[in-house]
Amino acid sequence: MIEFYPQIHWVHVTAIVLSGAWMVMRGAALLAGMTWPREGFAWSISLAIDGTVLTAAAMLLSILPTEMFVNHWLTVKLIFVTIYFVCGYALLLMQAGRARQAILLAAAMAAYWLAYGVARAHDPLGWLVLWGA
Repeated sequence: MIEFYPQIHWVHVTAIVLSGAWMVMRGAALLAGMTWPREGFAWSISLAIDGTVLTAAAMLLSILPTEMFVNHWLTVKLIFVTIYFVCGYALLLMQAGRARQAILLAAAMAAYWLAYGVARAHDPLGWLVLWGA
């Protein structure tokens, strides 16, 4: 199955980009006072995107050698991904004031950015390694 790695990786990365973009769009719309981010079609799109991310991630995990994950970068990435999902879904589910919504959106996107850095570097230090710190 390793021969399908490039295609699975492409689907995974594309779905991750779509997930972040969709979260920013929904969060910004909520901050602008719109109601559509909490409607059924918006949830359906989120679930389809996030399901694709998780399915592709599980496929990658099953085909890649375990030696790739020895330095625990995947564990750190999954912690940031969990924070992203929790903050993002709290933003979309809670009836909170604009300040709390802005904080939740900022926290979700910060976690997204940190998870991305860890994934790119394949190192728990993420962006610090990529930036040469």
